[in-house]
Amino acid sequence: MAEDTPAPGSTRPRSETAAEHQPSGADVGWGITGTMLSGIIVWGGAGLALDRWLGTRFLVLIGVLLGLGVAIYIIVIKYAPPVPPVGKGTNGTTRGGRPGQPRTQKGQR
Repeated sequence: MAEDTPAPGSTRPRSETAAEHQPSGADVGWGITGTMLSGIIVWGGAGLALDRWLGTRFLVLIGVLLGLGVAIYIIVIKYAPPVPPVGKGTNGTTRGGRPGQPRTQKGQR
């Protein structure tokens, strides 16, 4: 019990590293929401500033659409599962690691 108590003026070390920490569903959801909103606001704001500077009315729409597209791209890159390397994992086993059944023609065993 005494080894769990930190020294005065210091903090207790975390038991898990950042690589072991899996974000919760709420963390992922808020991350996606923040990325979408920030992309729309930043690029839409740039379009609005250009609209006011140039005296046009269409650049804000282009900025919002561009921000939405960039945000979706960033979300896909950040949260998509990694693609397995080509040629790896095709050793005749199924996902669970069990040997796969030999393929036969329909009706034959």
